[in-house]
Amino acid sequence: MNIKKVLNFLMSNSTYLYSFFIFFGIFSLIYIYFNFRSGKNKINNKIVLKNLLESLDIDLPDELKALDSSSTDPQKFS
Repeated sequence: MNIKKVLNFLMSNSTYLYSFFIFFGIFSLIYIYFNFRSGKNKINNKIVLKNLLESLDIDLPDELKALDSSSTDPQKFS
C-alpha cells in the first residue's frame, strides 16, 4: 500500500475524529455532572416533603420526624 494514500486518508478523516472526541468529552462532562452530584438533593427533597406534610396536617413518618430542616449534614440522613 502506498504511504501517501494512507496519510491522505488519515488527514482527511482527522477532522471527524477531532469532532467526535470533542463531542464525547462534552457529553462525558454532562453525564458526570448529572450523575455524580452530592447527596444534598435527596435531603432537600425530604425537607420539602416534611414541610408539605406539616402544612397539610398529615402525620409524618418516623424518618421525617427525625429530620431537622436547619441541618444539611448528609451523614446524618444516609
